[in-house]
Amino acid sequence: MEINPHKLNIMKNRFIFILLIFVTFNAYSQLPKGDRIFAWQVDMAQNNNYDSAYAYAQTGCMESIHLFFTWSSIENSNGNFNTSYIANTLDIIDIYHPAYGIKAELQIATLNTVAKETPSDLLLVNFDTPIMINRFKGFLDTLFTHIPNLELTALNIGNEANIYWGTDATKYSQYKTFLDSVIPYAKQLYFNLHGTDLKVGTTFTFDGLTSASTSALCKSVNDSLDIVSLTYYPLNPDFTMEAPSVVSNDFANLISIYSDTLQPIYFAECGYASSDSCNSSNLQQALFFQNVFTSWDTYYDNIKYLTIFKTTDWSQQEVNDFAVYYGISDNIFLEYLRTLGVRTWNNDGTNKFAYETILCELSDRGWCSVNCSILGIDEQIKTDFFSLYPNPTSGLINIETKKSVKKIKIYNGLGELKLSTKKTSINLNEFANGIYYLSIQFETGEIERKKLIKQ
Repeated sequence: MEINPHKLNIMKNRFIFILLIFVTFNAYSQLPKGDRIFAWQVDMAQNNNYDSAYAYAQTGCMESIHLFFTWSSIENSNGNFNTSYIANTLDIIDIYHPAYGIKAELQIATLNTVAKETPSDLLLVNFDTPIMINRFKGFLDTLFTHIPNLELTALNIGNEANIYWGTDATKYSQYKTFLDSVIPYAKQLYFNLHGTDLKVGTTFTFDGLTSASTSALCKSVNDSLDIVSLTYYPLNPDFTMEAPSVVSNDFANLISIYSDTLQPIYFAECGYASSDSCNSSNLQQALFFQNVFTSWDTYYDNIKYLTIFKTTDWSQQEVNDFAVYYGISDNIFLEYLRTLGVRTWNNDGTNKFAYETILCELSDRGWCSVNCSILGIDEQIKTDFFSLYPNPTSGLINIETKKSVKKIKIYNGLGELKLSTKKTSINLNEFANGIYYLSIQFETGEIERKKLIKQ
């Protein structure tokens, strides 16, 4: 049968337009998920019910879970493995998470912020020595023997080591030698089990990656790794929280240093305290995560993984234990730790604004089947700072706002950036008919969005 090419094009255009409308109203109004991975760090509420805590993370589109262990908790001293810990932790996670189809970003802390977490007989041994390297390979043998079914989104060896080392260039160099020696061995063990490649990195803090005194040192370690892994908590020196609006500039700063999309950025931890002692609130915490998703959209090509830290607040007793570990008893610091959850700890726990906001951000992007059920979220979080008209439009659109505009961006239904400008009168005559999304960033840091129809 012969088909008129002109009619065929008309039919194709109509189909695409209908498909865009369908996708838009049934999936997302921000950039789609794509190949990004969303993860949670899961903690129990006072009810001590892990299944319940896990369910809240699953409702929040959990694809991967952040798991943290110190080397010393599994191997106490030379060849002395903690069999009880292995049986009650490693053997269980090898059954539990695969049963739900959840992968893991596994953090093995050889160093953890303020402490060296090797077996006790290696505490005075440098990381670049053969004995340290060979012992860790032996540890990896034991580790993977007990998690043969657990698929990993990444393996991170070492946590926030830049805080422990400071600006000691020798320590960074020694650790780079250690990683370059043990990573191929870890990759081979994982490939033997799963037949797929394993991404391996080490986790530094955001400040470590971006501060003038340590940025180059961290980068010297990261340059040979598969991923750039970090923890991100926008803190002032006194442990109060910075304003949620810092996210945009922070992400831009990070990307300016790690711009190579072939080495993806993994946020192993991303969190914001809600305590008023930290100059914060439930609303501030929610705004922070809203801004995180917006900036993640902006740097879609660079950032491929993000963990919400964490599901549930810690108890006061857990926080007191951390105070001893970190050697910090400052009340603001303790409140910062205690209120990092997006759900409360008491009894069965309750959702904070942040948890519901995260669900809405996931829903907007079609991440999974999410019920965004916040009542009054627009009034409580998304203040409407501008008007857009005419909408629908056949060509020209106008934007009216009382705030100073920094940038206006227009995306198509596939999440592709089609226009970036500061003009508040925009001609869309060259745009194909369909549904678009207009994002406006103000000089104050706020970002607002509206759906736009070109017809």
